[in-house]
Amino acid sequence: MKSTVVALVIMCVIGLAAQRSVARDLSDLIPGLYGGQGITLAPASGHSPHFTVDSAASINRLNKQISSEIAVFPFTSSQGGFTYAFDTAQNTFVRTTQTLGPIFAEKASTLGRGKFNFNLGYTFYKFDTFQGEDLSNISVTANHQPDSLGGPNAREGFELDSVLITLDLDIRVHLLTFATTYGITDKLDVGILVPIVNVQMRVKSNARIITSSNNPTPDVHTFVGAPTSPVDQANGEATGIGDIVLRTKYHLLNSPIVDVAGALLVKLGTGDAANFLGTGDTAFRPFLILSRRLFDVFTPHLNLGYEVVDRSNRNSLQYVVGFEVGSEQFTVAVDLLGSHRYRSDNIGRDILQGSLGVKYNPFRQFGTGSV
Repeated sequence: MKSTVVALVIMCVIGLAAQRSVARDLSDLIPGLYGGQGITLAPASGHSPHFTVDSAASINRLNKQISSEIAVFPFTSSQGGFTYAFDTAQNTFVRTTQTLGPIFAEKASTLGRGKFNFNLGYTFYKFDTFQGEDLSNISVTANHQPDSLGGPNAREGFELDSVLITLDLDIRVHLLTFATTYGITDKLDVGILVPIVNVQMRVKSNARIITSSNNPTPDVHTFVGAPTSPVDQANGEATGIGDIVLRTKYHLLNSPIVDVAGALLVKLGTGDAANFLGTGDTAFRPFLILSRRLFDVFTPHLNLGYEVVDRSNRNSLQYVVGFEVGSEQFTVAVDLLGSHRYRSDNIGRDILQGSLGVKYNPFRQFGTGSV
């Protein structure tokens, strides 16, 4: 029976990983709006449209900014479940954990020699805002090309017109993670996390001309075919293996005040970046872990590290602070995840996420959790 279940799980993973979006890449949905050439305006009175290039550039710029953030997912904890040790007297594995573990944070304690931990997790994300703007009503402005007519040092009144492009984005991510950790020694753990990612994306767009009050010819700019607000839309879906994560942890200090561990996380760029299944980057994150179990029910923790990406403009300070409280049957876990990216622009410079989880173990050997 156990072998059948394992085989079914493996077949499911292979089937999910083999899927891809049947149409164009998800990263091409926004740039592909309006034929991929930007908004086209109709010529009038010998005046050719001068918005096409700028509107395409504006759409592509927004797409690049949003795309850089969609595939950045927090990693679940290597201790977010049960741990087992082989009991020679019983000739079987027995559970050794006291709580059901944190959600995203790491604790300083290690599993111990010969112990292992296996996690199967599911997370759902729906992107609502980007840089403070509602994704269902995010706008891009395309300005008129300057100096298209008249003196080179003065903008004509009609050159003050602009095209306002309003986008309605619906981006949803289903993340299924398989992770395992093994205790090499009493102080050293190693592990691997394999994510299966499903991304669903829908894009709707409409555009309208904003006529400047200083334009003496307000009807000079119109859309081809004379619609007042041309509409376009696209959608797509992709599923596959995301960025695989390798991690190791060494327990440095066990004291009555605080437990300390050093860890290293390596994220491989195995996910398809064109479909937002991964970032396409290899990243290294050394970090320090501080935690302490108090009163046998409460464990505060702090993770602080620095992530180095093969694209240096994405290097960032990463931190997680939170706690777990409960027992091996019922645990409440709270995590606050933050990052500060060292880069030249403000897109994704500071990101802060909160997580509240309740885990319940209704059976002796198995448990369920919800986030």
